[in-house]
Amino acid sequence: MATKIGEKVQNFYNKTPFPDYELDKFNSKDDLVISAYPFAKILDRSIPQNATVIDVGTGTGQLSAFLSLRRKCVWGIDFSDSSLNKARQLKEKLKLDSWHLKKVDILDSKQIEAIGMKFDYVLCLGVLHHTGNAYGGFKNILRLLKPKGYIAVGLYNKMGRVPLKMRKTLAKTIFKDNNKVKDWFIRMQIGDVEDKERARGWWNDQYLHPHETSHTIGEVLRWFKKNNIAYYQTVPASTPFYQGNLEIAGVWNDTNEAYPNFPIRAYNQISWIWKTHHEGGYWITFGRREN
Repeated sequence: MATKIGEKVQNFYNKTPFPDYELDKFNSKDDLVISAYPFAKILDRSIPQNATVIDVGTGTGQLSAFLSLRRKCVWGIDFSDSSLNKARQLKEKLKLDSWHLKKVDILDSKQIEAIGMKFDYVLCLGVLHHTGNAYGGFKNILRLLKPKGYIAVGLYNKMGRVPLKMRKTLAKTIFKDNNKVKDWFIRMQIGDVEDKERARGWWNDQYLHPHETSHTIGEVLRWFKKNNIAYYQTVPASTPFYQGNLEIAGVWNDTNEAYPNFPIRAYNQISWIWKTHHEGGYWITFGRREN
């Protein structure tokens, strides 16, 4: 990522690996299972055990490490040395032989091609909005996806991100030196703040990050259409009053969620201002390559 934005972001993550954690927290593979987020467990149930998986922008690797417990080939790629170093320590400590880590700049197509293989599942969660060229990064990671392969893209939403931006302004002005308010703000997103490394990493990522962009559902649908990716669903759902159960259906199954046309997208994204503010306006779109 040989740009000023890329250098700033890389330096940022080298100083503050994300998602940060205390390595002593993981003393066995069971600890990975216990600490996995509920949505990580839904992903794990949604991906077949014989599938190959790559986590693009894996950071310190909690998700890809967890997915490697039941699979023979899981990759995690990132461009931060500090994040990857922590991931490698975790890999070595828990002897996760099926978990492969590599330093890769996703805006560099040559580095993408150098991986030398394609995957059944490509996950890119919370990454593209920090690159300075989200669509360029999206097109590059498609080079890693097999024909008929599945993809998940997580981004900040333009409307859903508004409350977080307001909290950032308050944290930099009125509550600049108020640690109690800062703890309250970060608890909105991660709950428990006893793991100080984790809390510090989240605070830096959400409130001090040098670059981010936000996007709309329609924008991502256009990305999918231009690149022959069939749309499956979003999480949170893009259909108002949708009652599907991810625990049962998973995230790449045919659902009753309607294709989000413009009125539905507009309504839903306005509702995300308060529905997703705890997640910082974050949402994930799921699809499948058609050829």
